[in-house]
Amino acid sequence: MISVMATAVLLGSPAWATKHASKPTVSCKQIKDAMASGKTAEEVEKDMNVSASHVKNCTTPSKHHHKTAKKTS
Repeated sequence: MISVMATAVLLGSPAWATKHASKPTVSCKQIKDAMASGKTAEEVEKDMNVSASHVKNCTTPSKHHHKTAKKTS
């Protein structure tokens, strides 16, 4: 009985809720807008609390979406 009550207290504590709260997501549009306003990639990472790889993925042009059309002569 005591272990059940201890588990309930632990799972209901604010520390547990904070630790397992989902991170707010930052869209690529938000990152691109911040970079367009003059911020560096490092500033965007720090200000928006995102990883360097997320910033890079959002700002690097995708090879798959920008295919060039072949010219037919």
